[in-house]
Amino acid sequence: MAQRKSACSNALRRLQITPADPPGTDFNLRLLPGGVAVDGGASRTARMGRLKSRLLEFWNNCDGYLETPAQEVSVEGSLRLRAASFVPLGSRILDVACGLGTNSACLAERGNYFGTDVSLKFLRRPAGENLRLACSDGNALPFAGETFDAVISTYALEHCVEPVRVLWEMQRVTRSGGRIILLGPAWDFPFWYPNALRSKSRSISWRVGYTARRAGEQVRAMLGGASPFAIIDEPDALTQPYVYDSDAVYVVWTYEVIRQMREWGCRLLCGEADTPLLGENALVRFGKLSLMKLPAYRYAGSTILLVFEKE
Repeated sequence: MAQRKSACSNALRRLQITPADPPGTDFNLRLLPGGVAVDGGASRTARMGRLKSRLLEFWNNCDGYLETPAQEVSVEGSLRLRAASFVPLGSRILDVACGLGTNSACLAERGNYFGTDVSLKFLRRPAGENLRLACSDGNALPFAGETFDAVISTYALEHCVEPVRVLWEMQRVTRSGGRIILLGPAWDFPFWYPNALRSKSRSISWRVGYTARRAGEQVRAMLGGASPFAIIDEPDALTQPYVYDSDAVYVVWTYEVIRQMREWGCRLLCGEADTPLLGENALVRFGKLSLMKLPAYRYAGSTILLVFEKE
């Protein structure tokens, strides 16, 4: 195990790159009521640093986290296989935020697999044998530009404190003509939220306020304003008993992810949801189906697969 850790450290010493900010992107953080933050205040660096440190401590010390569905090979296997099918054969593959390297089982026959994760605890318990893994933060990948043919990240973007920077890094290390593949949950509708806000959602007034703010941010973005990229400043996992995705910090909105990637010259090849979560109530179903006619909610659903091609 010490040998693996040493190999990771050596790789980082050889390849560490200090990335530039994505062009045209403001990374300042503004805290909103209810524990949700969006880009826009002067305390961004301090807040981001504290939140990252607390999350890393949680991941490294919560033994139950390793038994969650996101870490199990058998669960969501068909969705992982679907995502892997978009990786061309013979590719150089990077798995960002790979966790235990679960995706390696789906990608082994697609090409040469390499995984990175910020937590050494995950990397020390790999899902397969002889995996090439390195400890690295997704917002500062230790590779030169255009190194990989395909870059994939599954059930991870929602855990990124700086999702825009992580997306930038993923496309930066992808060669021209290569593919960027994202798989994971999204909360597209303004009244959807992750389990990281479960404790707050018990309050009706909080839910009303959250929905109003979220809808306002989304409308501004649809009218040409900045995308919110809303960040949860105090996820429940840090203060409450852990439940699945209570450590999510980015409230993923598929529309803004697609929009950002297109701004960087990445073309959407595939966008699909496993289930739209319409519910049983006829009126609710009608309302959701009506919203899904808008581009902002076209891919609303439980687990979203997005495949981009870098031009």
